[in-house]
Amino acid sequence: MKCVMIFLVLTLVVLMAEPGEGLIGSLFRGAKAIFRGARQGWRSHKAVSRYRARYVRRPVIYYHRVYPNEER
Repeated sequence: MKCVMIFLVLTLVVLMAEPGEGLIGSLFRGAKAIFRGARQGWRSHKAVSRYRARYVRRPVIYYHRVYPNEER
């Protein structure tokens, strides 16, 4: 009897909740926030990459150094 009572009370709580406060709506908002954050992160990554490609000089790596006193 206690289980039936708990079931009925929980059902009432779920049915009395407003539609915007439901579990499915909450999951949808969470998924939307995750995708927005990922998209924003990707866009900022692309912007930084473009900036670095245009304006930041990369160090030149010399693999074969030839010094004035050395022979080849």
